Amino acid sequence: PARPRPGPRASRARRRELKGGARTGDGREGKGTVRRRTARGGGSRGARGAIAGGSDSTRGGARMRFGVVRSAIVVGRARSSRSSRSSLLVTRAGSKYSLVAAGANLPHPDKVDKGGEDAWFAKIGPDGGGAMYLADGVGGFNEQGVDPGLYARVLTYEAAKAFDAAKKNPLFSPDPVKIMREAQENTKLPGASTCVLVSCDGTKIRAANLGDSGFRVIRGGRVVRASDPQEHYFNCPYQLAYEPLSEDTDLASDALTYEIDVVPGDLVVLGSDGLFDNVFDEEIAEVATAAAFSVAGAGALSAARASAEALARTARNHAEDPLFESPYALDAAKEKASAGGAKRSGPLGMLNAFAAGAASAVTGKKLGGKMDDITVVVGAVVATDAAKEDIAAAGKLTAKLQETADKVRKRAAGEEAKTLRSVNLRNEMDAALKEKVAEKEAKVKAEKAAPPEFPKAVIDKMDAATVRKLLEERGLPTSGKIDRLRERLGAVKRK
Repeated sequence: PARPRPGPRASRARRRELKGGARTGDGREGKGTVRRRTARGGGSRGARGAIAGGSDSTRGGARMRFGVVRSAIVVGRARSSRSSRSSLLVTRAGSKYSLVAAGANLPHPDKVDKGGEDAWFAKIGPDGGGAMYLADGVGGFNEQGVDPGLYARVLTYEAAKAFDAAKKNPLFSPDPVKIMREAQENTKLPGASTCVLVSCDGTKIRAANLGDSGFRVIRGGRVVRASDPQEHYFNCPYQLAYEPLSEDTDLASDALTYEIDVVPGDLVVLGSDGLFDNVFDEEIAEVATAAAFSVAGAGALSAARASAEALARTARNHAEDPLFESPYALDAAKEKASAGGAKRSGPLGMLNAFAAGAASAVTGKKLGGKMDDITVVVGAVVATDAAKEDIAAAGKLTAKLQETADKVRKRAAGEEAKTLRSVNLRNEMDAALKEKVAEKEAKVKAEKAAPPEFPKAVIDKMDAATVRKLLEERGLPTSGKIDRLRERLGAVKRK
């Protein structure tokens, strides 16, 4: 569904005024120390779990510590045309903990052929740590003939590339905002996207989130940490774009940042708004934890994959249910919007909007899920030394993901060349316009600085007939009192 792009966008100064508050959150109390201009969802997304202690996740008396048991991975398994999923381990040298990650993607029914407009990516490192990336292309660009999915895919590719380059520095310390900034600068395409990235370093995760995608940290069946969505106004999230094409784009420096302690057994869930608009935090924790336990003994990779797929299915089920009181429906009601708001598009979206409207009239509530691309990436936190078999198996799958990403980046090169030509042409036109304006201003300045053709003392001695004659010769009005005529003649500059 088309999420509107702000246009014409407000001036940067005005947008700064609308944002207000701090730009960073430390994650220590779930929501961090952030004041948002628009609070998404109130009860729908506002609920944040308290800090849960202990290093193990427990459910029904069972104990779950990822990486302890042996796991099996099937590499190269066939994918459904209506969904894409892939699994991998993301690590970084020297890190005590690692993220064993798996992703699931369910495109909007109207966008299955092109795979939707969400993207996710992650990188492997055999010695621990790692990073995960997710981007949600802004669907409004479809109206301009632009594929926002390509922008999102290249953005995540460039973020991973920047992270890999930074790791080569022996003094490297994860800076998610710097990684996001480099990705934005190197994604030289039309379009725009939200972005969330999470990296694991030692016993912490560091994250940056811009827009209405986000992440949750689940421990013991509860959400103990959560990112905050960012919007300029309802249904218009912060979004990254190529600045030479969109001077008023949001910047990576606008992202909210987090630093969070994690323990083995935690689940780190990244999601596009297709997840968070359809599933409350409490259900996210419940579904992810139950799915992980359903494959107990199969290893961290299987647990992450099962959680990601279960969350994507749950979100899609809610999106298709016109009677479900979804987080998005509550948000829309708060903004005094109709139940069939801006994110309902396409035949199925229109049908759900009609059904939800009828149900709302009966129940008095704003009901209905929101049909959208749904992307979920789940990273299971493991002790690196105890997860060597998961690491080795996931590395093979990671290579295939990288191969696919390289093909996408190569395909984008043609669009990138067109973009750069457009930017160069715009720069040339802007330079020519500035030159003409400068010439005009210089001419006006020179005219103002030129001495008068007739000194005031000379004009004062002229009779009325002489003054009128001189004005007439210069094409100036000759009617009026003599004092006004002398003033008019005195304003004539010498050529």
